[in-house]
Amino acid sequence: MKRTLLTLLSTFCFALAVNSQTVWAAKSTIDAATGNNPYTIASGFIDGDTNLDVLIGTDVDHIIVWYQGNGDGTFLKQTPITNTLENIVGLKLIDLNGDDNLDILAVGFGSYAGATYGQNSKLVWFENNGSGSFGAEQLITDTYNGMSGLFAGTIDGDATIDVAVTSAVGSEIVWFPNNGSGTFGAASSIDNLLNTPGVINMKDIDADGDLDAIVATAAYSGDVIEIFRNDLVPGGTVSFTKDAVSVATGKIGIFNANFEDLDGDSNLDILATEVSCGGFCGNVPGNLYWYEDDGLGGYTETVFTTSIVNPSIAQFKDVDEDGLKDIVLSSGSSGTGNDLVWYKNNGSGSFGSETVIDATQSQAFVYNVFDYDGDGDNDIVSCAYNQDDLNYIENLLETLSIDNFEAAEIKIFPNPTTSKLNFNGFTTATLEVSVFDILGKNVLNATVGIDKTLNVSQLSNGLYTININGNFVSKFIKE
Repeated sequence: MKRTLLTLLSTFCFALAVNSQTVWAAKSTIDAATGNNPYTIASGFIDGDTNLDVLIGTDVDHIIVWYQGNGDGTFLKQTPITNTLENIVGLKLIDLNGDDNLDILAVGFGSYAGATYGQNSKLVWFENNGSGSFGAEQLITDTYNGMSGLFAGTIDGDATIDVAVTSAVGSEIVWFPNNGSGTFGAASSIDNLLNTPGVINMKDIDADGDLDAIVATAAYSGDVIEIFRNDLVPGGTVSFTKDAVSVATGKIGIFNANFEDLDGDSNLDILATEVSCGGFCGNVPGNLYWYEDDGLGGYTETVFTTSIVNPSIAQFKDVDEDGLKDIVLSSGSSGTGNDLVWYKNNGSGSFGSETVIDATQSQAFVYNVFDYDGDGDNDIVSCAYNQDDLNYIENLLETLSIDNFEAAEIKIFPNPTTSKLNFNGFTTATLEVSVFDILGKNVLNATVGIDKTLNVSQLSNGLYTININGNFVSKFIKE
């Protein structure tokens, strides 16, 4: 049935013109009793079908539970996964043992009590059998106190997924090599000099073929954002060197930082959030920042205007289907106020003013942006930390007109496909095609003739979004 639906969706016109606008439905609650303080979230295909599922972890009562997606924006709560973590602060859905099933990678900060702060911290994983059942907790490390920041990727350049983690209490940043079967080697240091390292993310900032790291501290005084460059290429082995010039200094608690190309110049910029500081440091409001490489070894800071006093997570996602990624920002503030907002990307580094998505949650620290209902636009699933809620907000993208397309039947076939996609019904001389995986990563770009085909044989099996000429969006399955 799902394959039939996807074929029909690809047959009919899903054209979304550049002058379309995004309208958000009112929040609907998936689960009003998630467990105490849901604080981390991940999305992916957990049970082997083509409906996106959601995984959350709670910060107090160490509950990990996943919600089976029905493909229409509704979800069915599953049995919580048995674990021994304390205060879960990080989750990833990632294939750690090479069997094409998304496993759970999780980190618990450990104790919040003063005398034992950060103790009993653990980094673990749970094997997925392919149908959504998870095996017993498998320990990666419990050596470091107060682990929090979490990254998974090919750090050593092979095909296996390695793991990096920060220890806020121990002021350590380390990574663990994966042998491909979910067995991890000894920790290697990225840095042990930063005070209270928090978030860590990685991308290839210098385009040399290996993953570099961005790390931000959260000491709530004199915090910094630093870049560590990986010498795997050309050096041959993984080693990290901190840039001589910091991206930012003198901040008050960086909550989130990512490499993103915000202005479309093919150079990675930095998108970061700074939390608000309470009475102990003057009730300073937080900020949403963009850092652009100034070409002189430093960074130019741009501060976005926002109604959110306590910015939490900023993501770079296309929510209005115009081919440009927009900025979505969430709030860590309790009580009333705007909880999710977005900034339209106008191109070339210009963004529109803040538009409110939702103002009905309390402490919407974390959220995911994906097409949960299969209608071709990105929706939002968010955790309300202070309300113990998991919520769904549908994107009701309204197409005001359809430019550059005649009233012809548009077809992308076969769907599913094993190697090639064919295109019919388009009237332009060539097609500019971009393909994105389920995490929104651009995995393929090509220019094809009007009657030619697109070779997708190199893609891994799964569900993909295809964007044609910047204003036609559909989906296909690669088998």
